[in-house]
Amino acid sequence: MSKKDPGMAELNGYVPKELKLKFKSLCAAQDKSMSEVLVELITDWINEQEDEEDTLSRRDDTFGK
Repeated sequence: MSKKDPGMAELNGYVPKELKLKFKSLCAAQDKSMSEVLVELITDWINEQEDEEDTLSRRDDTFGK
């Protein structure tokens, strides 16, 4: 994954310094970039949210709103 990849966009946010240092260290230990791991984590989180929405939607369809 490269910063110059036209399909990529920069994402900024603030986290506690200690959390960032642990994250960076664990990524390095697994020979992964922080960007790679962030993409995995964000993708998993989005999938979980969509699954939850689908579950709620099916429940509403079954029992009516």
